[in-house]
Amino acid sequence: MFHMFLELHISAKGKRVLPLHVVDYAAFKDKFGVREDESELHSLEKFHAARSLVEEGYDETYIDATLRAVPIQRPRGSIFADVCGKRAGEFTIVFCETVPPSEQTYAGLEVVEKADNARAVLLYPFAVNAEAVAKRFPEAVESGRISITRVGWLNHGLESAFREALDLLDLLSNETRVRMLMPLLESRREKRQYRAEINPKLVYENLRAFLEREIIDEISDGQYELTNFGKHVLCEYLAFIERLRKIRRRMEE
Repeated sequence: MFHMFLELHISAKGKRVLPLHVVDYAAFKDKFGVREDESELHSLEKFHAARSLVEEGYDETYIDATLRAVPIQRPRGSIFADVCGKRAGEFTIVFCETVPPSEQTYAGLEVVEKADNARAVLLYPFAVNAEAVAKRFPEAVESGRISITRVGWLNHGLESAFREALDLLDLLSNETRVRMLMPLLESRREKRQYRAEINPKLVYENLRAFLEREIIDEISDGQYELTNFGKHVLCEYLAFIERLRKIRRRMEE
């Protein structure tokens, strides 16, 4: 029985993605930039794919990587991956697409289909007709060797995602609320401590808002701490604000 495997070309070594590169999109662009032949949307898709693979625990993640078939296949012995992850000798290859699949994309999928150690993900920012891919690669699609997905932040609908984000931004756009949450990053806090520093009416209103959105938990009568969700939201928000300040200053220079 014929076996074929994919391996990274040596040129990929300089394009490895580390966790620090996917902290945010700005860090990703600072490291890898945007190719002259690609759009900002395509670059953003690559960032999303790379961050997803890093968060999923892949041992190695690369962008703009060439993989070659072993033994070499003719007429096509290599493929170009927008993003790929390697774990235990297996590759997940992500093709970041902004238009329907091209013949070049199909050729890459054919190589993946034949390889014993690879699977492919077609990543799109918007809706795509999956029937053409499924018709061309029925067994690979059915088995999950080839899958089609949308960029994560659009999976549950753009409008609902905006509403949720705007609700959190509105909650944290108030200095008093942020002052209430910041100490919880260090330790638990009691209601009486808040009342000694802030108008009691605002204390009750804000605590209720935090509890409703699961930002904090009341762990005992009148004592509060941040939930895991709350910790992540608050830290991401503060980092986001600082990034905006830096971008603003950079643009004004």
